[in-house]
Amino acid sequence: MAEAEAVYRYESGYIAHAPKKDYGPLDFTGKIAGGLRLDIRRRAPFFCSDWTDAFMPENFQKSVSSILYLFIAALAPAITFGSRFLDGTNGQFGVLEMIMSTSLSGMIFSSTAGQPLSILGATGPFLAYTLVVYDLAIAVDVELRGFMPFYFWTCMWCSLFTILVAVFDLCALMKHVTMFSEDIFAGLISLIFIIDGVRPIIENFSEERMPLVSAMFEALLFLYTFGLATWLSGFRRKPWSLRFIRNLGANFAVTIALVTASAWAALYSNETNLRMLQVDADFSPNLVLSDGSKRPWIVNPSGIDRPFPAWGIAYAILPAIGFAVLGYLDQNLTSVIVNRPSNNLKKPPGYHLDLFVRGALTLPVCAVLGLPLSVASTVPSITHVISLTTYDVKQLPEGERKVPVKVVEQRATNFIIHILIGCALFLAPALKFLPRAVLQSVFFYMGIASLTGNNLFDRLKLWLIWDPAKYPQYHYVQKLPIQRVHLYTLVQVVCLGILYGLKAIKETSVVFPFFMASLAIIRKGMRFMFTEEELKQLDSLPGEDEEEEEAPASKPDLLNLETKDETSTKEELSI
Repeated sequence: MAEAEAVYRYESGYIAHAPKKDYGPLDFTGKIAGGLRLDIRRRAPFFCSDWTDAFMPENFQKSVSSILYLFIAALAPAITFGSRFLDGTNGQFGVLEMIMSTSLSGMIFSSTAGQPLSILGATGPFLAYTLVVYDLAIAVDVELRGFMPFYFWTCMWCSLFTILVAVFDLCALMKHVTMFSEDIFAGLISLIFIIDGVRPIIENFSEERMPLVSAMFEALLFLYTFGLATWLSGFRRKPWSLRFIRNLGANFAVTIALVTASAWAALYSNETNLRMLQVDADFSPNLVLSDGSKRPWIVNPSGIDRPFPAWGIAYAILPAIGFAVLGYLDQNLTSVIVNRPSNNLKKPPGYHLDLFVRGALTLPVCAVLGLPLSVASTVPSITHVISLTTYDVKQLPEGERKVPVKVVEQRATNFIIHILIGCALFLAPALKFLPRAVLQSVFFYMGIASLTGNNLFDRLKLWLIWDPAKYPQYHYVQKLPIQRVHLYTLVQVVCLGILYGLKAIKETSVVFPFFMASLAIIRKGMRFMFTEEELKQLDSLPGEDEEEEEAPASKPDLLNLETKDETSTKEELSI
């Protein structure tokens, strides 16, 4: 570690030289805003190049393709999440609010944050917890339109807590978060997508809330959209057609499935009475006031239809703490994954700066405008990194492996992506022709696709293989007894089940972010169940130690690497 000489001058005139500690990105400095100031110093020399590197001749083509691809990849979830917010909050939020939140938050973050490769947007846990906050507001008899003032104060308290976390170097706690917690967190996101995606389709039949013909047609649209998106996402590996066409079909699989399913639905919309996405073409908020008018874009924190009670401001502290914990985990887990050494990034990270920007800028904007919260979204962020990476094929005795040799690290692509998402607000008149069933299918597809590369679900598949000789040769399978692998997986499954149960039950849903935070403590306690060597093998990625650097992983880390025979398509990671 490099050391700098610091000179101290005492009253006696004696000059002493003492080494000044070189703090890492996730070290406690012991000073107020010490980590934040160091993040700013690390990133400041690169600020100009962050805006110009994307337009260098050798980077321009890759930057443009990344912008076009990520625009679609980020817009589709924004529309889908908007429809879910619309249903879950009884019209408090809608698609326009979600698109605006994604656009504004992304532009602010990409301009000022320490890791501009992270893509902001809605996530499954944030969707779930926003619905929890809505239920809390209704439970204490805050009238329906009083949710917006309550939400305003919740976001402002969350802003304060997030700033304090950044100022007091609490991002350093992420050193204690390992793959054990990351896999469970990713598993929760997948379960939310999968269950919430298919549930409305099943309820169409169980609750008889719509004619049978309509329910059947929505189910067909759901299956068609999911099936076509899944088939096209692997189209680049097919032997048919030109390579350009195969890549085009794979990169825009979700978009093609969404558009064609909507066109099919339009042919039979009159006969089937399909439920369509509710979007107003006048660019006004979705919430309708008691007098029939739309709420203004600026939220009145003192109340809308009636004065907001003072005790409600204090009551908002409880869900604000949960939001702050959830935002801390969501933001930092994504940053840790993006900044992994295997991604070969050259510019320094800025964990404290990222969180400070979110707390001081993006959260207040969402609070004032009454928008759903956006946070660093893991899979789009990794997709962004992959799309900007140049890979080289490394020849090894066991086969070929693509390794990253250069990443176009800059702010411009992220900023332009979110500008284009904001321009999509002008598509509002066309969005109302999207069937709900198609969006539910996209949500379901997001969950299935996000299972790719999750070590927890990889190990769960081992439970279905009865012949040990047919096990995939993962590095931990080669080095550990299979019973120990199954025990480790069982602990993760129990934690995931508890986490989802806490979220799903209204009486306990407010505490699920705190249990998520406790996963790091549970992981520490597993030292009493497993040896250090077992934990090293089970709680790490292939290639993280020197022993595995010389050989290719039998199953590559799909978040960081691409292989010749087992390429992870961009579309599989695009949600």
